[in-house]
Amino acid sequence: MTKPRSASYLGLFLMVLFCASCTNFQRAISTQKLSTPEQPVDNFLILFVEYKDEIIRLDEEYYNKALKGKFNNLEHQRFRDHMADVAWDIYLPVRAFDYRIIFEGHRDYTFNDFQARLDQPNLNYVLLINMKNNDISGDVPIRNFQVYLFDKNQEQPIWTGFGYHTGRHLSIKANARRLLNRIKKDLIAEGIINN
Repeated sequence: MTKPRSASYLGLFLMVLFCASCTNFQRAISTQKLSTPEQPVDNFLILFVEYKDEIIRLDEEYYNKALKGKFNNLEHQRFRDHMADVAWDIYLPVRAFDYRIIFEGHRDYTFNDFQARLDQPNLNYVLLINMKNNDISGDVPIRNFQVYLFDKNQEQPIWTGFGYHTGRHLSIKANARRLLNRIKKDLIAEGIINN
């Protein structure tokens, strides 16, 4: 075998290996469909929190532990705003509600206030994105996200997926877009939303 030919095979092999490594986190590591809506979901409100544990239910107990003071705090406002800015385009024809229209930033809502704010025309679901890990290994952030889709009138989630990742900086809009696109792929694969 000549050197140019072996070099091209090596180049092809490295390119395939690189592309395979890029697609490892295109979807969740694991997902679970817990119930099936009567029709595909055509709307949801995207909320983002940072909470280390599972969010088993969307009830007053878990609201107070995992969401209260976190879904509209200042700490992750830029990332949430980036998601709100790009979600409508990513999920179209599914309507992605902008949390900024429904909730004020850095305001404390009781569970009853939270539920009352969800009582919007044509809003039936909540897509809750939870950053479970936000650790640093050396200078590389390690972030794992678990996502839950709730019917706003039911405590148990319809669907959940774990193992989404983002790039180095949450403040970059492309990372918000990448995360939402990965979630969309799983929701379509599970038959929860239409493409």
